[in-house]
Amino acid sequence: MANTKALKIGLLGGGQLARMLALEAHRLGVLPYVLSPHSTDPAAQATQFWIQGDPHNASDIKKFSEQVDVLTFESEFVNAELLGQLPVQLEVFPAPKLMALFQKRLSQKETLTLHQIPTAPFLEVKTAADLELAWKTLGPFVLKANFGGYDGNGTHYAHKKSDLAGLREKLRSGESFLAEKKIRFQKELALIFVRGKNGECFHLPLVETQQVNSRCDWVLGPVKNRHVTSFAKKFSLMLKKLNYVGVMGVELFLVDGKLLVNEIAPRVHNSGHFSQDAMTISQFALHLMAGLGHPLVPPELNAKNFVMTNLLGEEKKTFDLGQFSGAVHWYGKTEIRKGRKMGHVNYLGASSQALLKKSLSERKRSLR
Repeated sequence: MANTKALKIGLLGGGQLARMLALEAHRLGVLPYVLSPHSTDPAAQATQFWIQGDPHNASDIKKFSEQVDVLTFESEFVNAELLGQLPVQLEVFPAPKLMALFQKRLSQKETLTLHQIPTAPFLEVKTAADLELAWKTLGPFVLKANFGGYDGNGTHYAHKKSDLAGLREKLRSGESFLAEKKIRFQKELALIFVRGKNGECFHLPLVETQQVNSRCDWVLGPVKNRHVTSFAKKFSLMLKKLNYVGVMGVELFLVDGKLLVNEIAPRVHNSGHFSQDAMTISQFALHLMAGLGHPLVPPELNAKNFVMTNLLGEEKKTFDLGQFSGAVHWYGKTEIRKGRKMGHVNYLGASSQALLKKSLSERKRSLR
């Protein structure tokens, strides 16, 4: 009997997203290699092929890349320039040049504008004069770090002109910032897109997301919107022109019934965790399948409605996981901190509002 050589896929990073990618790699018959600092990292726990190292260190990445056939990552804040210098025979997805494009908020917004994807008006901010111009041009605005911001980090607000004085202090770091017009929206929504090496492109159901302290608290869906089809067509065309491969999370604002892009993440995304139980194929499997060149078919829903609730850490408390009637996905983090994402729970049923009520009740009851 002939032996088949399993493909080795490298995952840069050891957090929960890499953990869930590693678990899906096992299902697909692919060997997940993880580069992360500690053996106790969530993704390191999910594979025997853990390599100790820094996912941002040039030497560590180079050595790691020599052990795998394909490379991907859980965070957009990778060293895109370094990844672009790896041997051409090593497949990296999404492409390093696209990671460089999307990891900076300014070039991300410029790309959206170039492809006529609706997004909030914006200006680059480097100086105090730029702040004044932003206020004059945009009115109340959100000031975001151009690189490295997530879950509210690096985000500041100018609700009134007197707020500019405090924001000037932020500019002393020498960082580049982006000023975005503050949008009055009815809801926050999200879409997960996936595009394969062979050009297949589709999206998962539209969902509503709820943020608390700039962190995703829960997701429910599917949500209906008459503009989804036209938006998806335009967005898919952008992905085709860029030759993007993999999953992309798209955070949206609902403004007067229309869809406006808030931010995009060139990776698997918290808003797509529901797919692990609510869809026939999860976003994590789709990301790997896309990068490996497997045929892609849009997955189907396993239930009429679904809810995903995040388990966010509380000081001096833990979660009794036996209290949940939904499907628990625990990340295996060794330390619980306030606001830290420790896991999530997926619920399926006939009514998203009933599921949400149940999920929030069970989460509150589970805290010990």
